[in-house]
Amino acid sequence: VDEGLLKKKGTSYIFAHDQIRHAAYSLIPENERGHLHISIGYSILEGTHDHQIEDVLFVAVDQLNQGRHLIHEEDERVELAKFNLKAGEKAMSLATFTSSASYLKAGMDMLHDDHWQKYYDLSLELHSCYAEAEYCNGHFQELGHVARIV
Repeated sequence: VDEGLLKKKGTSYIFAHDQIRHAAYSLIPENERGHLHISIGYSILEGTHDHQIEDVLFVAVDQLNQGRHLIHEEDERVELAKFNLKAGEKAMSLATFTSSASYLKAGMDMLHDDHWQKYYDLSLELHSCYAEAEYCNGHFQELGHVARIV
């Protein structure tokens, strides 16, 4: 703070500039970044009351998605798919269709090959919302691809 690298914002601190944040991030070994993102994402969710989850949903899901390649347990993958569905729906309601499609695609990618049999409702919701987001984005070829799957 004294050197001007961090600024106090309420009860927390933020980097004074994006370049400082990028420099600090580059000091974290690449093989540890995913685990750190997962830890941050779950910490955000665990430290937030249920009625406040909507306020931190994008930040938490973004963190979890950055480490998703390290999530192998089926129940954790399904949980992250559900979080991505919530984030995608929220982004859709805010008319941020590109972000919505990104969250929904990440959710779809978390599901294993047998997802239609095991998690039909979740799979249908993810695919349907993704198709709608891609329609709003004008990506009609992707919309057609998803429609054939459903």
